[in-house]
Amino acid sequence: KCGHMGGKVLVPTREAVAKLVAARLAADTMGVPTLLVARTDAEAGDLVTSDIDDNDKPFCTGERTVEGFYRTKNGLDQAISRGLAYAPYADLIWCETGKPDLAFAKAFAEAIHAKFPGKLLAYNCSPSFNWKKNLDDATIAKFQRELGALGYKFQF
Repeated sequence: KCGHMGGKVLVPTREAVAKLVAARLAADTMGVPTLLVARTDAEAGDLVTSDIDDNDKPFCTGERTVEGFYRTKNGLDQAISRGLAYAPYADLIWCETGKPDLAFAKAFAEAIHAKFPGKLLAYNCSPSFNWKKNLDDATIAKFQRELGALGYKFQF
């Protein structure tokens, strides 16, 4: 699903990690050079399919939807928590955001790099962002350069 659409439902952190491990095993077994990208939508995703994962429990509110999903506190803290959990199993960490935000990007990068120095990061510089609504022209002009300095080496 496009990261800029609503209605995101997260899977438990351990399920995402298991998929990363399975992808690495398959690539290594087949001898296929692979770059594993772990994406988190926890900045905006406020639902999770299960509350079983200890990594997710601090963010679960205790509420459930009629569909059976668990409500979570989305945002930077959960995005960092998931990024840190994915980092040992992925080559690159991507935190999807709903708008261009250097302060958010910096906080995420610093938290990941504090435990995983030099970990490659990705940032979606989407044309669907309303850039001028969120940033002035000077910030837009330097946005990608500043992302690069923070460790976001894959920008798209």
